Amino acid sequence: MTRRLTALLAAAGLAVAAALGPATPAQARDKQQLKVATYNIYQGADLTPLVTAPTQQELVRRAGIAYAQVVATDFPARARAISRLLRKDRPNVVGLQEVALWKKGPLGGQLQVTYDFLDILLRELRRAGLHYRAAAIDTTFSGAVPISATEQASFTDRDAILVQDGLRVTNAQSHLYTAKLVVNSPAGITFTIPRGWSAVDVGLAYQRTRVRVATTHLEPQAPAIRNAQGQELYAALAQSPLPVVAIGDFNSPPTDATGPYGTFTNGGYADAWQTVHGPGDGFTATQDPDLRNLPSKLDRRIDYVFYQRTPLSAVSAHLIGNQVRDRTPNGLWPSDHAGLVAALRLKPGVPTKVPAGHQGDDPSQSTLGDSGTGTSSPDGQSAVGQEPTGAWAGAASETRHSAGPIAAALAASALTLSALVLTGWRRWPARPRRKPTDR
Repeated sequence: MTRRLTALLAAAGLAVAAALGPATPAQARDKQQLKVATYNIYQGADLTPLVTAPTQQELVRRAGIAYAQVVATDFPARARAISRLLRKDRPNVVGLQEVALWKKGPLGGQLQVTYDFLDILLRELRRAGLHYRAAAIDTTFSGAVPISATEQASFTDRDAILVQDGLRVTNAQSHLYTAKLVVNSPAGITFTIPRGWSAVDVGLAYQRTRVRVATTHLEPQAPAIRNAQGQELYAALAQSPLPVVAIGDFNSPPTDATGPYGTFTNGGYADAWQTVHGPGDGFTATQDPDLRNLPSKLDRRIDYVFYQRTPLSAVSAHLIGNQVRDRTPNGLWPSDHAGLVAALRLKPGVPTKVPAGHQGDDPSQSTLGDSGTGTSSPDGQSAVGQEPTGAWAGAASETRHSAGPIAAALAASALTLSALVLTGWRRWPARPRRKPTDR
């Protein structure tokens, strides 16, 4: 009986092995694939009118309208829509831009979080059956402004890299660019607007190989600053011993030969969309600020998946959030941008291990916060609810003694207020709308 049972089990094992067969070439190739997504998820409001306000009172009124727009553009509903879109593709790594943090409170009092876009999106992803964690975050600026005679609101802008749970991540890092936008306001005040980037090394093929993935959101308004930031990012990533993928909102069209697009594509990187689809279509920006426009107004391509063409190749690329069916039940686009998802493959024989002694092989060299997440924040910025320093403190003090609470609050937040305003400038001048037949 024992011999017969043993023979039956052996025969069954052989049958299963024969049915399954050895790993196919396609399965082997899948182990060398990395699926990435980039998505500017929209901060929730058009802040442009704040920059042209002729008086402090009008600025406060317009700030109140902007905050009301944040409420109306309903990020919790948009996060559910974004989660449904990501569930279809399940990218390994997601680069996010305009990951806003909004707070509100009484004028001169404690601010409370009202919308933390990162927390809301991670929660909605979990509800959709997706498990991601924030591996790196760069915080570029934060500013507070009165929105009425009795209330104030603050806005913090961030970029983030999400990775699937279970994906090994090392060398999480976040940095601010040396090149920063400096603006002289009509009131004679000089403001500095920082931007940044984050990167992680992710393991592939059951952790046997690694790729460095970086995300950024470059300066939208000043070409010289944007170009310098693009060059700074390119130079920083050139130090990587691993294959590199750079994703994000580069605010640079494919015709921008001397800007970030040219810097990367002329410097060894390929544009995933163009590789897969050619130079046409692929528009990622931008919808109306209230996100309710129909038809879609996406008519330019400024969001990219760039990859080093020597070690990597593009398998597929497609947009998400650009179809009417992608909108929320209450008629909102998921964002004023479309997202871009691309599948990349490591070419055979590419070295993907960090040389011994290289910084990227030492997690202690990462820019890590207490939570183990790469983080950065701008130096010299007044934190929300804190007093400004230096010349700003004197100006704020003088105003505080000679004006009411609204004027005092505006003076106290003078250093960071421009960051709040300038990040909301529309990315590009309006272009004549094309008829559907022109596309």
